[in-house]
Amino acid sequence: MPGLERVPPDVRTVHLGQFTPEHADAIAEALQEEGIVWWAKLPGFFSRIWEFGGVHVFVDRAKLEEARAIADRIAGRDR
Repeated sequence: MPGLERVPPDVRTVHLGQFTPEHADAIAEALQEEGIVWWAKLPGFFSRIWEFGGVHVFVDRAKLEEARAIADRIAGRDR
């Protein structure tokens, strides 16, 4: 999963959520298809213990609502 280094300098990102690795991969693919800038922070050794291995996904602030809808659909969330 790509990190922050791939985000253009003029884009500000916000936290979309913490997801299982499987959901994060599917969400990332859907965000990419929609042209939404995103990046992910993979858990480190200790974070895997504290956070149960969740992947934190960040998206372009200007596309947050669209990204939330994608994440909710894939992760099966109701808001």
